[in-house]
Amino acid sequence: EDKLQLTLNATALQNVAGAFKGKSDPYAEVKLIVAGSDQEQGKLLGRTEVIKNSLSPEWTTSFIFDHSFGKEACIKVSVVDKVRKGGGIPMGSAVFKIEDILGKQGQGGIEAKQVGGNESGTLSARIQKVIPKSAGKLILRWQKFDGISDPFFEVRRTYDGEDSESWTPVYRSDRVKSNWSHQWNPATIDINALCDGNLNRKIRLAVFDYDMKGKHVLLDTFDTTVDELIKSGKGKSYVLEKDSKPCDTISLDGCEIVKP
Repeated sequence: EDKLQLTLNATALQNVAGAFKGKSDPYAEVKLIVAGSDQEQGKLLGRTEVIKNSLSPEWTTSFIFDHSFGKEACIKVSVVDKVRKGGGIPMGSAVFKIEDILGKQGQGGIEAKQVGGNESGTLSARIQKVIPKSAGKLILRWQKFDGISDPFFEVRRTYDGEDSESWTPVYRSDRVKSNWSHQWNPATIDINALCDGNLNRKIRLAVFDYDMKGKHVLLDTFDTTVDELIKSGKGKSYVLEKDSKPCDTISLDGCEIVKP
């Protein structure tokens, strides 16, 4: 058996929130279905986080599971609009055959499918092998200074080589309200999930100004590596701009690797 990792994102989902209720708040429920298993309905692997006011969610939750190559198995993903009362409103689902995504070499890949009928949106599933040896956890501490934005940040990776401009969020922080001098909660990120254990592989920090309707404004992006963050240490700062004017400053307050 091999351990595999699944990550998900969706685009152009159908809004099922109802009139005057804004956009849906989608999450994904994931089940592993193995041919010949006693669990005909599948084994629940878990749920992603809820992305508020979004019809194109990029979930950061990933799922690790065991798979025997040559054995028929698939992943069923159901997208649900989270509501305050009740279990939620279905937004569609899709089934992915694991070995179709992995390919003949079994190294991994990505596949996109519609989650329902016409104009129902597209769900993308990426599956790749988990690196057997853990490289540890990256602990990042950032703080912001007084400013006019309500920032949150994402730490992103690329799966398609150093020159790719296709970036996938691995971690998303909480937001910090404007005019507060505040330290974000420490970000704990699996290094293998972030950069395949390569501390010199390019990663990206993207900082957004939060909008309650989901129309978050990208303030800036900064490319770096885990090694650069470790070496720069405490105090490395980035000035953020909004409408071409400085609006905030964030500063690295600490960075370390915790070995397993």
